[in-house]
Amino acid sequence: MLRHIPLGRMYNLRDLGGYPVPGGVTAWERLLRGDNPEGLTEEDLRWLLERDITTVVDLRSEAEAGRKPDQLAGRPEFRYVVCPLLEADRMPNLEDDVAAGYFRVLEGTDRVAGALRAVAAAPGGVLFHCTAGKDRTGLLAALLLGLAGAERTELLADYQVSETYLADVIRQIKARVPDLSAFAGASRAEYLSGCLDLLEEEYGSIPGYLRAIGLTEEELTALRGKLLPPDIIKGGPALG
Repeated sequence: MLRHIPLGRMYNLRDLGGYPVPGGVTAWERLLRGDNPEGLTEEDLRWLLERDITTVVDLRSEAEAGRKPDQLAGRPEFRYVVCPLLEADRMPNLEDDVAAGYFRVLEGTDRVAGALRAVAAAPGGVLFHCTAGKDRTGLLAALLLGLAGAERTELLADYQVSETYLADVIRQIKARVPDLSAFAGASRAEYLSGCLDLLEEEYGSIPGYLRAIGLTEEELTALRGKLLPPDIIKGGPALG
């Protein structure tokens, strides 16, 4: 199975399958995390459809989506849902304190709950994305993997990889924008780990946070069903 998936001009498209969880590993070809879909060929579209990945959850603002449309938004084969994780286009104060900035995103509880409900309600697999597939997408991926039972080390490993796949793009941007923030493109483990520390201090655990923002047990079960094989769900422990 491919973890990093080379479709179109997507640099940071990855599968959330194969991560260790109690009883086995997360299922492949159920949930994909990525940057904005563009440059997709008909063959790329067939690849997604053959795997029943037919729902696209766009975490960008409507203004962002308007400036750089998701290629799948106009395709009748795909169900496209815009679920902005931010009120504005920019992550809050990330250069000053990335972990706290991430946690402020999670404090937008209605927006986070809406995005997760869109994933839970999808009839098949889901591709969720923002612009680069690093910050907003990374937060949602961490919540989903944590709910599935993956250890924090796995959540951090999944987050850190974005920096590798975005490196060439960031170098090209820096050539055009010499004063680009040194933070741009970085996905250091301490950024997400600090955010998860704040989440656990406030809510106890990722499942605790998800319950606190209003997700029902049925919705949590549906989300786990997107990432876990049936045998793990049937024999697994109760959610924390």
